[in-house]
Amino acid sequence: MTSITPTKKHLVDVTGGQLAVYQYGEKTDRSILAIHGITSNHLAWQHLAAHAINSGYTVYAPDLRGRASSNHLPAPFGMKAHAADMEATINQLEIHQPIVIGHSMGGFVAIALDYFYPNQVSQIVFIDGGLPLALPPGMTVEQVLPLVLGPALARLAMTFASQEAYIDYWRAHPAFDSGISTEMVNYIKHDLVGNAPELKPSTNPQCVTEDSVDLWSSDLINQALLNLDRNVLMFRAVRGLQNEPTGLYPEALLSDLSKKYPKVKILTIANTNHYDILMSDYGANEIASLISL
Repeated sequence: MTSITPTKKHLVDVTGGQLAVYQYGEKTDRSILAIHGITSNHLAWQHLAAHAINSGYTVYAPDLRGRASSNHLPAPFGMKAHAADMEATINQLEIHQPIVIGHSMGGFVAIALDYFYPNQVSQIVFIDGGLPLALPPGMTVEQVLPLVLGPALARLAMTFASQEAYIDYWRAHPAFDSGISTEMVNYIKHDLVGNAPELKPSTNPQCVTEDSVDLWSSDLINQALLNLDRNVLMFRAVRGLQNEPTGLYPEALLSDLSKKYPKVKILTIANTNHYDILMSDYGANEIASLISL
């Protein structure tokens, strides 16, 4: 099993307070900025960070505004606000031309960063995210959000008596039917705030609602993708958030997405769902080999 935990925590001054950014490995002249998903945290990167460090990179992974150690940060939310936080991270931590890798919503943050702050990054990689999601005809974002993120949204309203109770919740999650790893336990514990017996998931529901608008119906993301002046790799999971057979990006839509955004090369990683494409040895190994980490 290949993984690593952070070696250092940084606090970056941003609008409304300080953003928590975690450093994996000692500082080198090659860096990766790793951006997590919509209700996630920096410990989603434990597996891929190990590959990156072995290849001579330093990994910087924030807890995004409204999540985990940054959940105290207030609005504004949305991709423009997150991009500003990432630009502050790059400047204050003196990260030179990082590769930016975004999982799920993190991919949208990555492309917004490149759009608003050109020439700050050397390469962009999406992991099951970054391309606009399909909004069913006649439906609004508010209507479709519970269909896609329903279980995640329900989790944010729950209270847990102990860390063990929250771990048990994740054990029953369909996306982790092969078991919960030590790395996943680290990730789960970091997500909790408060005190037993009233522990709660850390993500601010307001930020999920506001951030989601940019995933489905954003002129910003569409324009950023159309304006790309570099090639972007997008790694797609076969299965979805609940391990369902249809992934976040159904195969039927791939041809249209590739035609609309020709700079984005979509590669499907077999035998993965939306979580384990990143948060498992297998998924991280596949991605690391394809981006030469």
